[in-house]
Amino acid sequence: MAAAARPIGQTAARLDARIASRWIVGRGVDLTLVIGSVSAGWAYLLLYTAFHVPITLLWWFWSIGFDGTHIFGTASRTFFDSEARRRHPRLLFGSLLVFFALGPAMVLAGWKGWLYLLVGVWAYYHVIRQHYGFMVLYKVKNRDLGRLDNVLDRVFLGVMLVFPPFHRFFIHHPEELGIHFSFPRLEMPLGVLVAMVAGAYLARQWVRLRAGEPADVPKYLLLAAVIPLHWATFAAMSWQAAVPTVTIVHNLQYHAIVWFHNRNRYAGPEGAARHGRIPAAVSRSLLAYVVVGLLFSAIYRVPGFALGQVSDLAFGFFCGFGLTHYYLDSRIWRVRHDPGLRAALELG
Repeated sequence: MAAAARPIGQTAARLDARIASRWIVGRGVDLTLVIGSVSAGWAYLLLYTAFHVPITLLWWFWSIGFDGTHIFGTASRTFFDSEARRRHPRLLFGSLLVFFALGPAMVLAGWKGWLYLLVGVWAYYHVIRQHYGFMVLYKVKNRDLGRLDNVLDRVFLGVMLVFPPFHRFFIHHPEELGIHFSFPRLEMPLGVLVAMVAGAYLARQWVRLRAGEPADVPKYLLLAAVIPLHWATFAAMSWQAAVPTVTIVHNLQYHAIVWFHNRNRYAGPEGAARHGRIPAAVSRSLLAYVVVGLLFSAIYRVPGFALGQVSDLAFGFFCGFGLTHYYLDSRIWRVRHDPGLRAALELG
């Protein structure tokens, strides 16, 4: 029996060595909110396509409950953080001035349609960048940092998430975006490109498997969760329904990483004195974070929608919330250049 147990134990040890499964927050949170957040997107897809729930109801539930609150998540570690205000005043207040002025300026120039397109394209790019960011965090956690694999991971994720909306809106249904041009001749070459990228990626994973390299399980789970949802969403939904469907996933992921970051950075005994009362308060209590986030969301989303219906200038102004968020988010999560951020995300 002992002789039989040794090979089994050795096999299990070899298998463990080939499976890399270090998580960002923790196995339960990651599988529920970082990777498992796609279940919310699938729920939206089914509610709209199978159960015909009005998109206005789905949109408001998402907008107030998830999207506006995730912008509060950014504010909690920027504008509400007194240390961040002292260290980065030009970044924070310069962003406010530029992006809250940009929308009204484009409206006055007669470019409201282009403003819509700017917000939509940047919002989707913002979603892709977050998925890429989580993928990179998993790669760092699991020491999955080979140069070839870094390039292939980036290209594979980018192509697989850009192709579905491009295929729908710029090849088959440009009228859904209110544009009057399309690129039907690109359908076949783009399809070939997608197949080539997928083939190259799968071939590389097979080579790694044969070579006995560790499998970065969280990264693979993230890719397997996110990519099918985006393909199904843009195959079945117009942009009005697709926006909350893919973005609610992004929102849940964002709340998970912000809560993890804020708890580690602000919840200590010196949190309030160093960073201000709001970051300290909402990092100690999940209920406080939820309540303050909902109030923040409702205070600007409800009047923003109402005023945007009667005034194009108001619409342009309230676009500033999203535009400022997209820009700041591209600057405040750079772990390579921020030792404090690496510590808060436990990447040391």
